[in-house]
Amino acid sequence: MKKELRANTYYILVAITGMATFIALYGWNVLNPSYDDWLFAGPGDLMQHYLGWCFYRRGDWTFPIGLTNNLAYPDYSSVIYTDSIPLFAVFFKLLSPILPKTFQYFGLWGIISFVLQGIFSVMLLQELKVGKAQAYIASFIFMLSPIVIERMYRHTALGTHWIILASIYLFVRHKKDYDNIKKSAICWGAVGALIPSIHMYFLPMCGMFLGGYVLCSLIKAKKIKLKYFAPALSFALGLFAVTFLLGGFSTRASASTSDGLGECSFNLNGFFNPKGYSEFFPSLPYCFDSQYEGFAYLGLGVFMLLFFAMAYIVICLAKKAARSDRDFVMYAAVYVLMSIGLIMFAASPQVTFNDRLLFKYPDSSTLEHYWGIFRSTGRIVWPVCYLIYIAAVMCNDRLWKRAGKTYAAAAIIALCVLAQFADIYGKLAGARQAYAERIDYVSPLENDIWDRLSEIDSFEHIVWVSPHFENREIMNIAEFANDNGLTMNNYYFARAIGVVDNVKKEMENLNEACIYIFRTSEPEGIEDYDLYTYEADGYIIGVVPEIGQRIN
Repeated sequence: MKKELRANTYYILVAITGMATFIALYGWNVLNPSYDDWLFAGPGDLMQHYLGWCFYRRGDWTFPIGLTNNLAYPDYSSVIYTDSIPLFAVFFKLLSPILPKTFQYFGLWGIISFVLQGIFSVMLLQELKVGKAQAYIASFIFMLSPIVIERMYRHTALGTHWIILASIYLFVRHKKDYDNIKKSAICWGAVGALIPSIHMYFLPMCGMFLGGYVLCSLIKAKKIKLKYFAPALSFALGLFAVTFLLGGFSTRASASTSDGLGECSFNLNGFFNPKGYSEFFPSLPYCFDSQYEGFAYLGLGVFMLLFFAMAYIVICLAKKAARSDRDFVMYAAVYVLMSIGLIMFAASPQVTFNDRLLFKYPDSSTLEHYWGIFRSTGRIVWPVCYLIYIAAVMCNDRLWKRAGKTYAAAAIIALCVLAQFADIYGKLAGARQAYAERIDYVSPLENDIWDRLSEIDSFEHIVWVSPHFENREIMNIAEFANDNGLTMNNYYFARAIGVVDNVKKEMENLNEACIYIFRTSEPEGIEDYDLYTYEADGYIIGVVPEIGQRIN
């Protein structure tokens, strides 16, 4: 009981540390569920994710439960494709009747993610026999990882890196659990179910460790036994069942697109290219502008840990102390194999270094079709960053334990954490400045025509007529639609839903309940429709009933 109490106290301390780290970085305001101005004014796709939840929340319940026809009316779209963290979207929709009119959960998701990031990092390190003090101190490297900070409030779902750590943890426990088929199947099934309820890009990342887990089982058994495929089957069932329940297979969204494939890849300079994150190192060039998707900067503190790790490896080799048992060789080989596989996936299909294209994989329309499901391949390198962190911390711990100076291991890791903090301090301070202070968002839709439209109760639907849109401009219209309880025929989806045929039908049968939106840069054809038109804030608004002086 004393041992269990000590363990619980330790993890409670880690959880409190995760909360404190989040609050120190982002402040208290983002945790207020009734405060959403920061989501409208924030960078990246925060507005898309939040409005996706808002439209989903006020829609009727359907089956599958993740669908709404508020965003691609009259068709249905899945909450998966607005990146609104479906796990929370569904949960809080259930509670919607008792929630306030304005309710956001992205601050709550962020603090929970920091807590779980810390907990899984210390679980991993302790499973690898790293001391408690060293593991606790090292957890700051995982919580303040540049790849987490880069994503957390630019693309919140993709900042949920604890699911990567959970998959690595399951792989590390292989030696203990591989014969416990029921336990391993349940754990991997849970990971498979979590992926579509958070973000699909974690599928190849977590799937790589599942593959390594099954491979190690088959190697240890020295023959193919079907029971060792149970974790993979459970993973697949969890993945497909939850994707189905969330409506991932019930929309016309294109799961695959080759747009940006190769240009959103991992540049081979990524581990040491700070892209503005370092106070000490200059940024390096990219070959393509979109290679920010493969941002994987390790940081000065991790570089220092790697120095000690290399020293440990050299000492082991010099003293012929490297372990040679079969299990160690197998796990090390699979560890390296998974790392190479992830890097190859992330860096492809156009492999680059700095601003040079080294080579391109052979063209294959079939391969590119399926590869296009994960067109931002650069993201797939993130697990390798964590594998590097883990190896660096573990080797540093082993180095000083070997010398009989355990205290030195904790001191060195603490020094490296301070170096890491100093290196990325500018970005951390920038995040604090952006989110800690309360802001008041003002919509760019300032013309009084919007107020007049809001006062007419007969409007029910917005039709975006132009075949193109900039993400922010359609989001501004979506905000107006949400505020006034209107549906949209189009939206900024993670995967586009073809609406051309629906728009054509709607323009052939003009409706008094519709507001038709044209871009001022694409006004062609407006005169063909019997509409009263008004120009406001960069848009041309068409309606059937006259609501004021028309512009043509």
